[in-house]
Amino acid sequence: MPFRKPVPTLGGLSFWENVKQDTYFIMQKHKTGVWPYKYRILLRENTKEIANAKDLETINFDWEYLQNHAVPRLNEKGFLDIEDLLKDLLKVVPSIILKK
Repeated sequence: MPFRKPVPTLGGLSFWENVKQDTYFIMQKHKTGVWPYKYRILLRENTKEIANAKDLETINFDWEYLQNHAVPRLNEKGFLDIEDLLKDLLKVVPSIILKK
């Protein structure tokens, strides 16, 4: 599922109603139905649109995907763990300096 740039709305949030929301995402439905798609999912943090669909089944599938794959899971170790990144960087920097 590609992440898309937000599409400007005609009149902003007055044309959208919240269907469901959680800590990270908001699912909205277009009120008038005169739009290329009927449902969308926004990031709560910055209101960027990350998914849209014409039917409820597809947007629910996207919602479940985001819940399982995009929500930060604090119990898992990430590949951009700052401590590990700094350790690796400190190992490489002295060798670069000595080569010059």
